[in-house]
Amino acid sequence: MKINSVKIISLLFFVLSAFYLFSAHQIQVFAFDEGAPFNAKTFPIYLGYAGMFFSGLKIILPDQKPVVVDYKYLEFKKTILLVLTMVIYGATILKVGFFLSTSLFLVFSYYFLGERRWRYIIIFSFPFVAIFMYLLHGMLQVYLRDPLLKFIGIMG
Repeated sequence: MKINSVKIISLLFFVLSAFYLFSAHQIQVFAFDEGAPFNAKTFPIYLGYAGMFFSGLKIILPDQKPVVVDYKYLEFKKTILLVLTMVIYGATILKVGFFLSTSLFLVFSYYFLGERRWRYIIIFSFPFVAIFMYLLHGMLQVYLRDPLLKFIGIMG
């Protein structure tokens, strides 16, 4: 087996997924959600297993055709901006709340990745997060703490 950049990245993703899975098992849920078929840590656990499974397949299975990367066409600036946006998102989600922080994360991500039509940026960030939050909170009964929406009076 020849070691190439795809195998190295897959190995890093495997380790990241394993750490994510370990962290997902540390998520605390309410006592009444312990026996529920779907709670706050169900999806993260499955996501960790799926990441480990698919990255493990990529490591084990042979490459059909090797990938040759021309590094002068890679956009490192966009990647660094997106990683910084993710770090800021992770640092602010508990203080600002899920709705505003996730919506702003999507707005900045779309902009940094090259979208310049503000109508699409707004449509695919704020309403999308509102629908997703309604599905989680309203239909699946997964409570997301959101200080902004509590202050406005939308959530109790």
